[in-house]
Amino acid sequence: MTLAYAATYVNVIVFMNQVRGRRHRCLGSIEQDVLEELTFGDLLYATLLSARSTRQFYKLAHERATHRYRRRLAIERLSNLNYIHTYGGRLSITARGRAILGSTIGKTRKLLETQPWDHRWRIVVFDIPEKYASLRDRVRKILKKSGFVKLQQSVWIFPHDCEELIQLIKEESRLSKYILYGVLERIENERALKKSFRI
Repeated sequence: MTLAYAATYVNVIVFMNQVRGRRHRCLGSIEQDVLEELTFGDLLYATLLSARSTRQFYKLAHERATHRYRRRLAIERLSNLNYIHTYGGRLSITARGRAILGSTIGKTRKLLETQPWDHRWRIVVFDIPEKYASLRDRVRKILKKSGFVKLQQSVWIFPHDCEELIQLIKEESRLSKYILYGVLERIENERALKKSFRI
């Protein structure tokens, strides 16, 4: 680590400690996650933003912490229901989880009729090697059956929270490292998507 790099790191830590001191009383659990789970990349990013952009930094960090928090909750719920099994930091789907996947697909699709839209898009992206072509086709079928719309090849979108379904898909297909799940606030051609989802 160079001296300049180390100095930047120290300055960022001092800055974050000052922020923690000023804001500690008004922070909720997710906001505390933001401060506690910031990676060095987050901190370095903060130094690259101007003082006017600090709010943007906190917004991005808050979104990342929220996603980590929701994912952790989804995994805990699935584990408590004995749908997935955790061991040594790894996850695997149980026989019960495989059996329940079909009803989870149905519940996810029903969100389109019963759940008000929160103005966020859920994106699933996968890059599955050809040797797993049959599993890749199964992932596509599950997403389509769940009500997802294909944006591009291997890029699918849905307007409601579906973290648990995606976690089950990842573990059922055993292709977790090839499948990414994310949340977007804005996307091009949104009007056509709203029309497609009737929202």
